[in-house]
Amino acid sequence: MRRFWFQLHKWTALIVGLQVLAWIVSGLYMTFVPIETVRSEHNIRKAEPHDLRATPVKGLPVDAVKALGGPVTRLELAEVDGRLSWRADISGKPAALIDDASGQVISPLGEEAARRIAQADFAGEGRIVAARLIDADPPIEFRGDLPVWQVSFDDGASTNVYVSPASGKVVARRSSTWRVYDFLWSLHIMDYRDRENFNNWLVVIAAAVALALTVSGFVILAYRFLLAR
Repeated sequence: MRRFWFQLHKWTALIVGLQVLAWIVSGLYMTFVPIETVRSEHNIRKAEPHDLRATPVKGLPVDAVKALGGPVTRLELAEVDGRLSWRADISGKPAALIDDASGQVISPLGEEAARRIAQADFAGEGRIVAARLIDADPPIEFRGDLPVWQVSFDDGASTNVYVSPASGKVVARRSSTWRVYDFLWSLHIMDYRDRENFNNWLVVIAAAVALALTVSGFVILAYRFLLAR
């Protein structure tokens, strides 16, 4: 029986040892680095809230809203790129930006607007070095809706700010810290492609083998104590 537990411990250690190490290393990194730093929240420029009471608002652009294809599920008045605009969602997804003053649809936003929005959002050191519209095959660091503007800065963290051309919102901020975190997260949950599913069978099986490793280790420890008496 003792030989069985020694063999079980040895082979489970060979099978799952590297994954246990990956869990420990990734877990240590994720607990050591604040999530606010991972999300680049320290580099978000704090904007003063816009007081709509002091701003003349023309009103809901009914004609432009009616012309949108599909059911409009949300309308939001916000300041986008320095002017008041209505954000319209169709079936729960951002679809159009409508200028409040003219009542005209101003989306999708172009490169210059995306650059201004990203620059206004970014409070870190560095300048914009590139901007490109991604409408297919996005990098693994962005897993949101397409198309999206990727605005790149030359700061030390190689920050990318992603701006939605449909809503004018900054939808993601990615830095070298986030990329390391995301890679370790994929090792932690063993979803190496989508990096979202932590209920996959691979991680369940690895956890079961790791449990066998732990139990066999305790049994061997008990044998050691008994032999030492």
